[in-house]
Amino acid sequence: MQQATNRPRSTAALADGDNETVPDTPAQWAHQALDPDLRHRMISEAAYYLYTQRGSEDGCDMDDWLQAEVEIDLLMTPRRGEFEGDDPD
Repeated sequence: MQQATNRPRSTAALADGDNETVPDTPAQWAHQALDPDLRHRMISEAAYYLYTQRGSEDGCDMDDWLQAEVEIDLLMTPRRGEFEGDDPD
């Protein structure tokens, strides 16, 4: 797993001298942004959805879970311009 680097949270934070670290990966963002129980429930529901989309066939539960983790983590990762004080242009 990659370590978070020391990058400011926003360009405004850079100007203010904010030294908080920003995670580098979607998984790191999701772990910091979500309550662990909420993240687990979201992944569980997404994995179940994947299971039903495959026709409810058993045997791929780990694949469904891992894919759901990636999807939820990407969903929860801020996009460019979503930082407080950042200019979206």
